[in-house]
Amino acid sequence: MSIFEYDKEEEERKLRKAEYEAGVAAGMKDGMKAGVADGISKGKILAKKDATSSLITLGLTVEQISSALKVDVETVKQWIDNE
Repeated sequence: MSIFEYDKEEEERKLRKAEYEAGVAAGMKDGMKAGVADGISKGKILAKKDATSSLITLGLTVEQISSALKVDVETVKQWIDNE
């Protein structure tokens, strides 16, 4: 095969493969970023739920816990009720 021979189908196949791989890599990166953000958010909520349990045992009121954790009173009440 000489350098002047050109296989259009082969070049298009290579291009599609490269674009597909770039898309997969971008999707993985975006997915990981979203997963990490979701995990951090859930972790913060779990920490506040655990803190609620500890603060209740110390005798704090729901309003005091709500203020300390910067969470609305209804959410704190739900966490307490679900324990």
